[in-house]
Amino acid sequence: MESISYYDGLKENYYHGLLLGMSIIFSSDYYLLSNRESGEGRYDIQLQPKTAAMPGIIIEIKAAKDATEEKLKALAANALAQIESKKYDTELRKQSIKTIYKYGIAFSGKKVEIATN
Repeated sequence: MESISYYDGLKENYYHGLLLGMSIIFSSDYYLLSNRESGEGRYDIQLQPKTAAMPGIIIEIKAAKDATEEKLKALAANALAQIESKKYDTELRKQSIKTIYKYGIAFSGKKVEIATN
């Protein structure tokens, strides 16, 4: 409520850039990948561990204008389902990454909802 303007957060690209930028703190342990093909589509953000003992992370982002709390929860669930249905974990599994955390994140203005496996 105190940091971004309502006008900053109207499109998915804003949130994508925000999360990608915040993920840079993990760059010593992860390769940060954005909009790359894996499985049957392109994930939004992937944190690929530099060692196979660490977990992989896949993030799919959705944004909607003026979404209700119910719609926001449904969008986050849809984003998580997209990771599964499009098999975005294919690239990580090919590299023998055994633990993969998947996050569907939905934004609407200053509101956010996260669904995870």
